[in-house]
Amino acid sequence: MFFIVEKQDFRGAAVPPWSPASLWCARLAYGKPWTSVVARMRGIGLCMLCCLCFAIAGCDSTALKGDDLSQAREAVSQRQWSLAERLLERYLREAQDSQDADSRWEAWQQLLVVVNAAGQEPRASLEYLETMLEEYMDDDARSAVILQRMAEVNESLHRYERAVDIWNAYIGLGGLSAQQVLEGYRRLAAMQFSLRRFDAGEDTLQFCLALPLPDHDKIMCMYDLADQNMARERWQDVADLSQQMLDSDPDQNVRGMAGYLMADALEQLGKSSEALKQFELARDAYPNPSVIDNRIAHLRKKLKK
Repeated sequence: MFFIVEKQDFRGAAVPPWSPASLWCARLAYGKPWTSVVARMRGIGLCMLCCLCFAIAGCDSTALKGDDLSQAREAVSQRQWSLAERLLERYLREAQDSQDADSRWEAWQQLLVVVNAAGQEPRASLEYLETMLEEYMDDDARSAVILQRMAEVNESLHRYERAVDIWNAYIGLGGLSAQQVLEGYRRLAAMQFSLRRFDAGEDTLQFCLALPLPDHDKIMCMYDLADQNMARERWQDVADLSQQMLDSDPDQNVRGMAGYLMADALEQLGKSSEALKQFELARDAYPNPSVIDNRIAHLRKKLKK
């Protein structure tokens, strides 16, 4: 005799292995004894499936038991992203007052790493970040980290309006370092320029330049404003800002870029000799000297005429 054990679907509901017609034929052929055989086989099948389910559950609980955060660290090191996410989510669902604050913050950071590593949509990160922001709204230092991440994700999704709102909130936080404030103003201005809000972007950079900090610290705000003025063909403003940068003890890379802007502006203002001199001074510091070589050759040829 061949026995066919009935199947179960994912939720444990019994799925008969035979059609009603075949069962009806079996009853006609064998009568009541067949009914008892079917019942016994059903019982055996259910018992086997229950054992299997318990075994699977036991394996899963073994993986999830113990210190969730420690287990999550191990799962991350093994690149088991799904398991790590479940462990971290369960850890974070626990009452905050029963957990170490630094460990909880670590769990949130790990969760963001896991979501990104698993290749999930950026929107998944945003959902976690919004929950984090609500939890840490009274902690400016950690809110700054969260808002920066939120702004960057929105930028990557081209949600510039939302990014503007977030950068505005970011620079309004207390306790930011000078570098964080400057970076916040620059990123806010960049988003405003992306939205073609040129006046608003320039105002933001002017706020940056008005900060009570040495010019050397604000030099990249100067560069952004000079670059924007270049796009709007405000040549004298470009020349003035470039000179201010060159007077602010810039590093070599910035010196090269400021020198290029200065030379370009002077050429546009009809001051070819001064422009040539600035190009020559900026050449070795500029990231792409061949570009300046072409400008130098052009000006030398122009001045010989």
